Amino acid sequence: MHLISRYSTGGIVALLTVSCAQDEKISYETSIDPGGCLVEHVAVDPDRGQFHYDGLSPDGSTLAVGWNRNGEESGLYLLDLGTGARTDIPNLNNGAVFSPDGINILNVLPTENGKTDIVEYDLATGEMTFVAPHDEWEWLASYSSDGELILFNSYRTGASDIYSYRKSDGELKQWTDFEGYEAHAQFSPDDSKILFNRQDDGEDFNLYVIETETGDISQLTDDPTEEGYASWSPDGDTIVFVSDRNQASGEPDIYLMNAKGEDVRRITNHAAKDGYPFFSPDGKYIYFNSYRSEPKGLYRIELDSNLNCVKGSAEQG
Repeated sequence: MHLISRYSTGGIVALLTVSCAQDEKISYETSIDPGGCLVEHVAVDPDRGQFHYDGLSPDGSTLAVGWNRNGEESGLYLLDLGTGARTDIPNLNNGAVFSPDGINILNVLPTENGKTDIVEYDLATGEMTFVAPHDEWEWLASYSSDGELILFNSYRTGASDIYSYRKSDGELKQWTDFEGYEAHAQFSPDDSKILFNRQDDGEDFNLYVIETETGDISQLTDDPTEEGYASWSPDGDTIVFVSDRNQASGEPDIYLMNAKGEDVRRITNHAAKDGYPFFSPDGKYIYFNSYRSEPKGLYRIELDSNLNCVKGSAEQG
């Protein structure tokens, strides 16, 4: 049996899953990726699809997991990665992002006109605050390192562009103005850059960075395939992303490269689609969604100090 309690340390309020008996550390089922990496099955169920969007808590102990079942039921829960305990979050049903202080999460809610707005949800009170609401599609929000700015993409000007919202005064800033689709914007750990993916032509997506001081935009990848859903390593030196450059279109694998777009190397090599990879706060793991299970599930791969994956053995597969 588990109880949910509230605690406060240095002004930070968060939810804890407290066991009524001594919890044992969970042991995840594993498999071996065809490329050799040992893969841990973090949230994989046969009766419902599960997914995340950069959903780890600041201390790396909890993962926000969205789920759906047969397109008819959906929800969101917090997964304790140490014990496996799950805490349902009411009224939300999509992948979520924690604030840097762990107090809030970002999510989306459907609007009356059938689109979505971004909300900030207080984990202690359940209170929801809309972030720059608009009557067009808005989603895929993330925070700056201090939690003051919220990045998101919006169709409010007719195309999907990148915006930021400043919580202290409500200032809204548009960062991109392309005709194509831009999304999945992420501040670098020092907030000096914004990483995002852009649709350049048909199935050709590439990665770009914005210098936040000047607004200058530079291109990181130029392969005529899909490169997207990228995130920074905790030190800002490495980027994890997906690409279908060596797979069928729309079935990408996970890759790493340095922050300049160089030294690209492959992590997964599976026929099914891998997506939304991101680093744990300590840089030890890459978490990702994958269709290697049916329905899709949430997995992680452990890395060594050189960012090479931990290899599996036949006994672990």
